[in-house]
Amino acid sequence: MNVILIDDERLALDLLTTMLNEITEVSITIKGAFTNVQDAYNLLEKVHIDVVFLDMEMGAAHGINVANKFLKLNPEIQIVFITAHAQFAVDAFTVGATDYLMKPVNRKRLQKALLRANESVSISKEFQPAKQGATIYARTFGSFQLLDVDEQTVKWRTRKVRELFLYLWFHQQRPILNAVITETLWPDVEYEKAATNLHTTIYQLRKLLKQNGIENPIQLINNHYQFNIQINSDYDEMLTLLDQPAHSEEDIQQILNLYSGDFLEEEEFNWATQTQIHIKQSVLHILESYATSENSTNSLLKLSCLQKMLDLDEYNEQYMFLLMKFLAEQNKKIEFIQLYEHIKDKLERDLAIPIPNKIKQVYEEYIIALV
Repeated sequence: MNVILIDDERLALDLLTTMLNEITEVSITIKGAFTNVQDAYNLLEKVHIDVVFLDMEMGAAHGINVANKFLKLNPEIQIVFITAHAQFAVDAFTVGATDYLMKPVNRKRLQKALLRANESVSISKEFQPAKQGATIYARTFGSFQLLDVDEQTVKWRTRKVRELFLYLWFHQQRPILNAVITETLWPDVEYEKAATNLHTTIYQLRKLLKQNGIENPIQLINNHYQFNIQINSDYDEMLTLLDQPAHSEEDIQQILNLYSGDFLEEEEFNWATQTQIHIKQSVLHILESYATSENSTNSLLKLSCLQKMLDLDEYNEQYMFLLMKFLAEQNKKIEFIQLYEHIKDKLERDLAIPIPNKIKQVYEEYIIALV
């Protein structure tokens, strides 16, 4: 399911994003997290969205009015209200809301709402005509998933069928010689056996894709294989974002949403390592540029960037220092002390080294200032 989140508090969006990403019982793609209702509406005009998690009170924009506007654009969209006030519950269900969650959101309650929304989406699809021109979608950051045209996870017969799919998709812009494929996927198998393995795996992959409504997915021309289908992916979305000369706050948030882990992180394919490193370095560069820029005024987004940077490069002393300094400047005492203790324990336990002097100095100066 395609999901968007709308709340005028960035921290609330970040917390909800984290909780949703931790739920594995339902397959979702977060297409955006917005503090501005108009930005969300602009996305709905371009991208099919199944579920909206919507704050009830957002300054001048009331959730009921926003929901009505969204439902006019897409009557099948599922609305899940999130609010700190219970008095709007009756109004919420008069507009056909799927669910109504109270802040702070409980994980089990959120999971229940997501399952309910997923069931409603599935029921509505049963009464809709088949999509024209729909494509399958590949999630490649963190754990790999291939979603069919109904956004259900494709089940793979073998690990090699999955790897062959990914290898051909990754190189879909050019034909790949069959000998190169066998050398890459079966490097320790003698040639005749590897060629047989390739023939069998190609057959299984074609059969799997045909079962998902894709005819003639793989071409063979002069001993070269090439994909003959359009596959959308978070990888392509990420490349589009990374290639932009400048990045808005929405771009930064989208990068944070997409980068749930390294590119094909759990697959451990040697042929993907170089791309994995390149994307990670590019993401870190963009996040660091935003987090350290004097022109960046969104403190919650800065915090998200700094936390993501340290998550991706957990022993980077500069990232430790930047996050410590930011928490001190924001006077977040509890988070500051917890981070310092975490860094200290991690460095001593994992690397057997003391905490860096500049981080220790930031800590001591902040603690002294509190006295």
